[in-house]
Amino acid sequence: MLPRQMRCKVVGRFETSCIGVTLLRPCTLAKACRGGSLIPAWTLLERRSIAALLTPEPRLPNAIQVSSAVSPDEIAAAPIMRAIRLMVERVVASDGLMLTARGSLTRADISALFEAMDWPDYDKDSVLAVNKVLNEADVLPIQFTRIVAQETKLLRPRKGRLLATKRVRDLLSPERAADLFRSLLEAAFWRINLGYFDRFPVEHWPQTHIGVVLWSLSVAAHRWTKPEALLAACTMPDESFAGAAKDVPGIAMVTRVLRPLTWFGLMECMEPADRPKPAWGSLRLYRKSRLFDRLLSFDVQTRMPSGPLQ
Repeated sequence: MLPRQMRCKVVGRFETSCIGVTLLRPCTLAKACRGGSLIPAWTLLERRSIAALLTPEPRLPNAIQVSSAVSPDEIAAAPIMRAIRLMVERVVASDGLMLTARGSLTRADISALFEAMDWPDYDKDSVLAVNKVLNEADVLPIQFTRIVAQETKLLRPRKGRLLATKRVRDLLSPERAADLFRSLLEAAFWRINLGYFDRFPVEHWPQTHIGVVLWSLSVAAHRWTKPEALLAACTMPDESFAGAAKDVPGIAMVTRVLRPLTWFGLMECMEPADRPKPAWGSLRLYRKSRLFDRLLSFDVQTRMPSGPLQ
């Protein structure tokens, strides 16, 4: 069971007043986008479709499907799938891993997993440059992997050790790759509070409407795009940001949506050639991966033909 502060807050009900936005024709929309004025993608959805992408329960909405037609090898190549397998294999081989008093992995296991794992949008050299030793809180992808593995009940803490559960053999079998991916995606974005990791004062955003965000990315993230542009195109505004620093929404879009999605193999990132050195990661560009459209589908209706917004 996750601590209360690590649990995601889900939407209680859908407020139709939040989508009273005038929609534009495709040609006008394209012109606006070329001019730098992005139209929020979710305004193209019918009200019922927006409601279908939201859920009062901490689970993947029925309107979002994970395809079982993608080859198990391709799904297994996603970074989160590889990381889960590496961690579980280490747990099984050691008959459990020791945990600290706070329930984290020990430095010895962190170092071993750090060496074995590779993550997109994550600079190992930068981490090593500022940490003489690695604790779990210093290596977000490993902390993220452990928490997701526990939330999906692949691993469980017991008497100071992290143990594998009976579900491991079933869910890690190749024929269950799509089912495991679905469980991990649901845990990461619908049940775990990703705001816990960045500690920004605005909690739970945009996970209260993450289904809408994912659909919006499916039609808006075709090209290499700045996080701030995807923020404007794919998320619903939140008054909680009113007192926050100007760059906080864009950074939160990276830490809570774009970067985790690269770990699921659903987004790609790159550094522009003119990116200053050093520079914070929000200067990276993002686009959806080929796997995104092949693996995820959405049962929704739009008010105009679907198509790239950028």
